[in-house]
Amino acid sequence: MDAPSSDPAVALRPIPADPARPLLLLLRLLPIAIVAAEPLLPFANAYIQAATVRALIFIALGQAWNIVAGIGGLLSLGHGVFLGLGCYATGILFNLYGLPPWLGVWAGAAVSVLAALVMGGMTLRMRGIFFALATVAISLAFDQLARHYVGLTGGDNGLALRFIGDSLWAAQSRAPWPFLYGGLAFVILYYGITRLILDSRLGLEMRAVRDDETAAAAAGVRVFRTKLLGLLVSAAMTALAGGLYMQFYQAIDPESAFGLGQAIQLQLPALIGGLGTAWGPVLGGGLMIALSEITNWGSTRLGLVGVDILVYGLVLLLVVLWAPKGIIGMLSGRRR
Repeated sequence: MDAPSSDPAVALRPIPADPARPLLLLLRLLPIAIVAAEPLLPFANAYIQAATVRALIFIALGQAWNIVAGIGGLLSLGHGVFLGLGCYATGILFNLYGLPPWLGVWAGAAVSVLAALVMGGMTLRMRGIFFALATVAISLAFDQLARHYVGLTGGDNGLALRFIGDSLWAAQSRAPWPFLYGGLAFVILYYGITRLILDSRLGLEMRAVRDDETAAAAAGVRVFRTKLLGLLVSAAMTALAGGLYMQFYQAIDPESAFGLGQAIQLQLPALIGGLGTAWGPVLGGGLMIALSEITNWGSTRLGLVGVDILVYGLVLLLVVLWAPKGIIGMLSGRRR
């Protein structure tokens, strides 16, 4: 074997740039450019724009859930609590007190963080399925509270926002394109937060706890504190995205806020795309909504009620069976 060169000129020679880096950067910027230009495209009608907004909202919610579940390894089935609190707080403060959503959404985030503190204190010492079941029980409790306080939440009928027309102050619009840019901003911001956490000491500790809690504690990681920080960050992100959800859909009810079906939908982007990765929820959320819209359109055209849900579920099942680590994990395995 040749000995390493001792020539200083060779040692100081700069490492050649990766020729694939510009292409990777282009591939990352291309989806942003396409979504940003969508309202200007002649074929992008209101329906396509609304479907894109829906995809962006669920991508952002999936990114928030990915923090606690993908990076932290906590299978939270009650994350709809934070979505519901963000939606209800924004709507109640606007309807009753005239507080604009730009401020109300931060109140919803603060309430969600407080709820996460209480929720974490009760559940974070549990492991595995016990933690998941505890989060389901908490979500069901919030569902019953929302149904009970009819004067505040609207009960079973839900809470509808007071619509005042196109208004920047009220964050309301009859056209979907303003929400498209809002959703795109959320996805880009949450991608940056995910990358920041993955590259930080907190992210390293969260992954250590996820992989082996006992070994992480023996290495000096404060397990409960690490879990709680991940839950608080995820709760705040979910509530803030919930504010956009409320402004776009203009209504919320106990089932769509705290129901198990909604909780599962929050998880699907990360599960399909790849848990614990920055790109996983983005890819998974886009695929999830595209599949939902296509199957819904096909079943409507054929007049077969419920077939869209069946096909949607079967395809998701196949993805989970063939790619248990998500699409990103499957592609990474093939590349290796």
